[in-house]
Amino acid sequence: MKSTPELTTPEAVQRRAGYQSLQPVQRPPYWGVDLDPARRPGVPMMRTDPQPFPHTRYPPEPQPGEPASPLHGRPNKTMPPVFGTAVPLRGLSGWVRKLAYRAPDHSPSHWLLMLLGDRVEFWGYRARRYLPVVVPLAAAVLLLRRARA
Repeated sequence: MKSTPELTTPEAVQRRAGYQSLQPVQRPPYWGVDLDPARRPGVPMMRTDPQPFPHTRYPPEPQPGEPASPLHGRPNKTMPPVFGTAVPLRGLSGWVRKLAYRAPDHSPSHWLLMLLGDRVEFWGYRARRYLPVVVPLAAAVLLLRRARA
């Protein structure tokens, strides 16, 4: 059974969602309570402009000493005021990383050597972890072979 199409009237168009934005905005009665700064809950703790907190050293003082390793391959760029000296580069992974630091930061070889240094350090850690177990076991196996022969 066919029904006749309903004609759209201007009133029906205005009732639709697209035209609801033309109506004045209805806000809740509590709207605007935070416009007055004196009525905000954090007023005594608010600051007008960003300032360092009290008892802080600003600007940060440069850390004394030389860095354990260069952080970038750009000779004209200064080191940041704080650099890591807690874990200096050592071993084969340190040698690979020092080689990586000679290349500029934007070079793919720099990042590939850094990844290789991470992998070398990981395998070195695993070797150091299992070495106390593997060495006595290998010595026992060698002694057993000599005892049988």
